[in-house]
Amino acid sequence: MPPVPLPQQLHELADLLGEMCTAAAGALNRATTAMLDGRVRLAEQVIAGDARIDAMRAQLEDVATDALLFHSPVAGDLRAVVSAIRAAGDIERMGDLALHVAQVVSMRHPRPVLPPEVREDFTQMGSLAVQLALKAAEVARSRNVILAVELDADDDAMDKLHRHMFTVLMDPSWPHGVPAAVDVTLLARYYERFADHAVVVANHTVYAVTGEEPDAIPI
Repeated sequence: MPPVPLPQQLHELADLLGEMCTAAAGALNRATTAMLDGRVRLAEQVIAGDARIDAMRAQLEDVATDALLFHSPVAGDLRAVVSAIRAAGDIERMGDLALHVAQVVSMRHPRPVLPPEVREDFTQMGSLAVQLALKAAEVARSRNVILAVELDADDDAMDKLHRHMFTVLMDPSWPHGVPAAVDVTLLARYYERFADHAVVVANHTVYAVTGEEPDAIPI
């Protein structure tokens, strides 16, 4: 059987990256709902489903390996293959971060995870992180450089929410003790890192298309 043509493999890599980002977005969306609503079964579904993203990464790496072995791509095609491999690692980490959120919900059940003071912040962080992942999915599929650069602005909003969380935790009137503060700190970090990885995925696409880092691309 002849090898799959390189353009077809590159298209498959882009589709797999988009599918992985969408899966990570769905996992975090469900984990956030489980956290906000105390739905431990939904959290357990996220935990059980983490293997799907891992399997997609393995599939992507198989396609990328075949492309490298059978076609010896150069220039932009080589950047596309290598960038896809790197981006897949970031997306798998996004799935792991969604998993961590779900695990906290499962471990703390039946006790609520979030104090009332931070519920709205986490609602916003969850929504923003999911939007970032879905935008990264579109970037991976469409290779839209302008859309990729826009993710930096979205990430700034996440960083602002993350900083505000520490303002709440450092307030002398915080009434929930150290264990709750530790949970909130870790959870906020999971969302902030999830968003960071989504931006990195988009940045990999920028490099694959242009050969330049995102900061060098005019918008």
